[in-house]
Order: sequence, then C-alpha cells, then structure tokens
Amino acid sequence: MKTHIKRWQLALAAILLTSVAILPAGARDLNVAINADPSQVDPITLSELISGDILKNVYQGFTDTDAEGNVVPLLATSWEAHEDGLGFTFRLREGVKFHTGNVFGARDVKATFEQLLIPGNKGGGASQYLNRIVGAEAVKAGTTTDLEGVKVVDDLTVEVRFTEPEVLFPIYPFNFFDASLVGEAGSNFFAENSGGTGPFRFVEWKRGEQVELDAFADYWGGAPAIDGVTFKIVPEETTQLALYETGELDVLYLSAATGRRVLRDPQYADQLQSATAAQINYLGFNAALYEPFRDKRVREAFSIALDREALVNGLFGGAAQPLYGQISPGVGGYDPEFPAIPHDPERAKQLIAEAGYADGLPPLTLGSLESSRTEATYFADLYSQLFNVEVTLQTQERATFIRALNAKEVPFFHFGWTAGYPDALYFLSQVWYSKSPYNRTGYSNPDFDALIEKATATTDPQERYALYHEAERLLVLEDWGTSGTYVRTQLALVKPSVKGVTLTPFRFQPYADVTID
Repeated sequence: MKTHIKRWQLALAAILLTSVAILPAGARDLNVAINADPSQVDPITLSELISGDILKNVYQGFTDTDAEGNVVPLLATSWEAHEDGLGFTFRLREGVKFHTGNVFGARDVKATFEQLLIPGNKGGGASQYLNRIVGAEAVKAGTTTDLEGVKVVDDLTVEVRFTEPEVLFPIYPFNFFDASLVGEAGSNFFAENSGGTGPFRFVEWKRGEQVELDAFADYWGGAPAIDGVTFKIVPEETTQLALYETGELDVLYLSAATGRRVLRDPQYADQLQSATAAQINYLGFNAALYEPFRDKRVREAFSIALDREALVNGLFGGAAQPLYGQISPGVGGYDPEFPAIPHDPERAKQLIAEAGYADGLPPLTLGSLESSRTEATYFADLYSQLFNVEVTLQTQERATFIRALNAKEVPFFHFGWTAGYPDALYFLSQVWYSKSPYNRTGYSNPDFDALIEKATATTDPQERYALYHEAERLLVLEDWGTSGTYVRTQLALVKPSVKGVTLTPFRFQPYADVTID
C-alpha cells in the first residue's frame, strides 16, 4: 500500500507541475478576505458558509446558478425524470478531469453519495439530500456500502431511484469528488490534497492565516487566467478595509458596519458591487432551554416588539429590507403577499404580562457571532428595556458558535441561513423541519412537517409554492416559532484592476473567469 501511494503522489506531482507550466504568463493570485477560518475544507463534512465560499471553486455538482440565480447545467448536461416520479437519469459532461488526473464519470457520482452516507464519515449538508434514495438507510446503518438506488448505466450516465418523489434533486448542491482516493490516501485526504473538478485545486490551509488554491490548467471550462486564489483570514473589519486600501486584498465582502461606511464614501463608488442576499436572518427561540419560550404569547411578543423598518434603516443605512416571513425575495417560492408584522410594543408588553411575567422575565442569554455584535446588541438592548429582563450578550467566533448551535445549546440567538439552491425549501426544510440537523431551536410541529414532506414530492412548481406559503404562515404567524429580522443587501468591494468577479444572491460566483490587469 505504501508503494502504491508513493507512485500516485509522484503522478499527481507531475500533473500539477505540468498544470503550473502552461498557465498564462504574468498572472497572479486573487486575494480575497474571509472573516474566520473555515470549519472544514472537505466536501464530505461541508456544512458551513465560509467553507462553501472556498470549496465552490474546488468542487462541483450536477448544476449551479448563474449571476441572476437561474439554474444552469454543470457536471450534468441533461437529466430526465422517470415516469413514475421516483427517479432521474443524468447524462454527465464528457472530458472532465479531477485535480488528481483521473476522469470524472458516473462511478464517481455513486461513490460520492456512498461516502456521504457511510457511518463515521460525518456527512455534512449534502448528506440529507440522499435520504430518499433506495438503499440509503442501509448504508447509513452500516449494513452495506453499496447504495442500491444509484445505478451506473455507463461511464457518463447515472440513474438515481427514490423511495418517495424528490423533485428538486437535480438542483441540490452536491460536490462530487474522486472518492476512490479516499481509501487509497486515507480519511484525511481532503485536508492535504484536492479531489475536485473545479477551476482551482486546494493547496493548503494555514489556520488563522489563509487558505490557498491554485489554478487547475486542465479545468474542463478552460484554465483560469490567474495563478490562484488566496483566502486571507482577517477577522477584524477595520483591518480588512485597511488591507484593501493598501492593495493587499483584491476582493472584500463587507459587513453591515463596514458597508455603511463605504456607502458614505464616494471614493469607493466605482469599486462597489451589490446584490440582495438569498439569506434569511432570524431570532431563534429554544423552548427546551428557556421556559418562557414554551408560551406562544412570549414568542409573539418578541416578534411584534421589533421595529424592522427602523432596524434596516438604522443599522444598515437602508442596505437591507425587513424580513417578516422565512423566505427571502428572489428565491423560488417567495410569497410577496406575506403580511408585514406590525411593530406594537404595547401589545408585546401586554402579552408578556398575560403569560405570567408582568414582573419581568427570567434572565436570558442572547448568542451571536462576534461579527454580528452590532445587531445582537440592538436586540439585547431592546428586549432588556421593553420586557424588564436581564439579557446577557454572548458573542463567539464562528466555529465555536456553530458547534453550540448544532448541539442545540443556545437558548436565544440571532443567526442567518444562506440558500444553497434557488428554492424556498432550502429555508423551510433545513432550518425548521423537525428532522433536519440544522433545526437549531428544536422547533417541531407535525402539521408543518407534513406540509414540507408533501412539498418535497410535488412536481408542479406553483402547487409546491402554495404549500411553502401555507407552511411559512403556520410557522411564523400561527406558532410564532421564530421571528424574521432582515434580508441584507450584500455589498462587496472589488479593485478596478480585477475583472470577472460577480456577486450574486448566492454570494460570489466561482473565480474561474477572473482576470487581473
């Protein structure tokens, strides 16, 4: 085995040297800021935003979204639904190579799905999209590693069969990898090597400093014109802007606070990009950890206490819009008729009193990312003053906070969730479906779950959207299970010498077409 790995590593080194040799002369790295270390750099456990921003340049799925958020073919050139609604047949793109030099094909699709489901691999966000494939439960139980419902028809054709309809399967954000190498190079392969098909290959993660990607000369879409991408880890916002101004950063995704400053400064006008985020921001009420949240009147009070118009104008300078429901504009299934929730602090106090807390609520801890301290402070001050409750603000760095959220250890929090595909099911099923690993409050309503399950099996988009609307109103206006806060207008700075960087509702597109003068 050791000899085999050495031969493979020598072959990979030769491929990479060749790739570097034929990249365009005079190119350099694109330097991009991120505000924290990624939680992971492998496509199996991938489940977090910063990791996704990096790895979308390294790994690819059946489809992607264009600059307007429309679904476009990627590694699948076409797909056909089965007549019984219980499967799809995908035709894969020809001539695609992995960073390892191996050729991508149907076998890799099947192997990727199996690796995501195998116990102990800690499959991330993409693993939940596989639960309805025939045989998925057996692989998850460890009784087999062969996923029965995925059939390799030929090198470029793969058939996927389901136990129940899964109408959105072609647009789910999968990241196919050269799964055969996991067994050869060890379980830590993706932290040390690159096994994707994207325009850039993973090189190194220097914790607390940067993540380095190199251009892949054999990329099926054409070799990138730049040498690579360096994601520089810069947690402090003023430092980020200073590095941008001195030319050490080419691309800077702006926080709300920095965005307000930049919008007021005319020197940045020709460097600014904007796009409404396909993201919800919401308050999470964990009734298992804070008893007053078990009372619907308390949850309603926390929601109607918010003046969302004042929030977006005061904290974001208008670079945001109020969020009343749990679906952002521009995503398939958004309900433009969802009613605005009135700001009514007097009724909010009345509801708190009716719930038995006229003399004040028990002390409460509000959790948030350190990068969202400004917004969290606003909420903590609001509720402290209005409800006579001691609210302690606890901010944490990203990885620590997300671990606590996933363990359902945070009683009250403010957080965001960015869509991974352009359909409202991403918000409703991932954040609020009771069986979702990303339901971080423990919200559970059988009627809501039934609507989501029915929507997942509904082929007609308009019928499916009607189910989304019913579920959203049940969650927000009947259960008061959460409180939407705002939808950000994303802002980013891009140096004038850099062309081809595109900010979309789903954050930046991969940097394959970037050039630097």
